[in-house]
Amino acid sequence: MTTDTEVLNVPARQTLDRARKTFEAIVHHTGSAGLEPLQTSTNEVSFLMQATRLAIDALGISADGVEKKLHEARLRGLARMAELRKAAEPCLETGQVCDLLGVSRETVRKKVDRKQLLALPKGGDRVFPAFQFHDGGVVAGLGDVLAGLETDSPFVALSFLLSRSPDFDNRTAIEALQAGDRESVVCGARGFLTHGH
Repeated sequence: MTTDTEVLNVPARQTLDRARKTFEAIVHHTGSAGLEPLQTSTNEVSFLMQATRLAIDALGISADGVEKKLHEARLRGLARMAELRKAAEPCLETGQVCDLLGVSRETVRKKVDRKQLLALPKGGDRVFPAFQFHDGGVVAGLGDVLAGLETDSPFVALSFLLSRSPDFDNRTAIEALQAGDRESVVCGARGFLTHGH
């Protein structure tokens, strides 16, 4: 009789086996000289991005130029999200935000839904960039900025908050907001998506 643990391990084993075979095919087609991007990658995310780029070429996707460009565009998007995640550190878990603000998980969820807090997806939960909190509360004006961006993408919002601009005296949007420059940051948020960002 199979135990729950063994049943749960079957998909994991199948996935790992497929990954190993796929990676062996990539290495075989690429050859030693082409593996330098993998060897010089600085972290796991970078390694997987480079492996995916090699897979696009090695496994025949390159035959279709349009599809290859689409895959490359997706990879650039994923790489940008990984960069933004790194730049957003440190982040707080949901429980830490509840403790900090003195509210329930449901209240935190509602604040995210109403664009009063910025949350990034992480597994089945989410994390909250610590820069949006100050003195036991949320940085003043953050909700207006998030609403002004008119996007449901937390990564677009994150990109704006971490963007540096002469309009904010060469500070990032979040630095300007923390310094009390609410009006210019809200104004910048409203124009962010219409200026090719």
